[in-house]
Amino acid sequence: MSHPQPPQRQPTLSETDRYARTIHNVALCALVACPAVALLPPRKFDFFTFGLIGTTAYSANYLTRERTGRSIWQHVGGINQSVVAAGSSPMPAEQSNLNKDLQSAREDMQRLSAGSKLTTEHSQAAQSARDAWKAQREKEIQDDLDVGKGFGEMITDQIYEVWNWSKKRDDEDED
Repeated sequence: MSHPQPPQRQPTLSETDRYARTIHNVALCALVACPAVALLPPRKFDFFTFGLIGTTAYSANYLTRERTGRSIWQHVGGINQSVVAAGSSPMPAEQSNLNKDLQSAREDMQRLSAGSKLTTEHSQAAQSARDAWKAQREKEIQDDLDVGKGFGEMITDQIYEVWNWSKKRDDEDED
C-alpha cells in the first residue's frame, strides 16, 4: 500500500527573492570567472575547457533571458518566438520592454535635437582653432626657412620642444 505524501511547503516570497538573487550572482560570477580560469596556464583545449566555455555561454544566456525575456538565440535569430508561434501580440513583459525602449529613444532624440545647436557651435569653434593653429604653424615654418634652417633642423627642433615640454632651444645655450 502506498503511503500518503506529506504536503510540500511552498517557499515564501523572501525565499524566492533570495534564491533568484543568488542564481543571478552565481551567473555573474561564472560569466567572469570561467573565461579567466580557461585562460590560466596551462592553456589547453580539452574537456575541462569545453565545460568552462559551456558554463560561460549558459550564464550569459541566463542573464540575457533574465533581463530581456528572450534568450541569446532568439536575439540572434531576430524572431520573436511567441509572436510567430501563437500569431498574437508579444508577451506583456516584452511589450513593456519595447515601450521602455521606445520612450528612451524619444527622450534621446529630444536631447539630441536640443544639443545639436551646441554641437554645431562647438564644431565651428574647433574648426576655427584648428585653422588658427595651421596658420601659425605655416608662419613658423616660413620664418625658419627665411632664416636659412633646413627641414632636418626644424624637425630636430620640434623633437626637442616635445621632449622638453615646449621649451624652445636657444642657440646660445649650445655653445
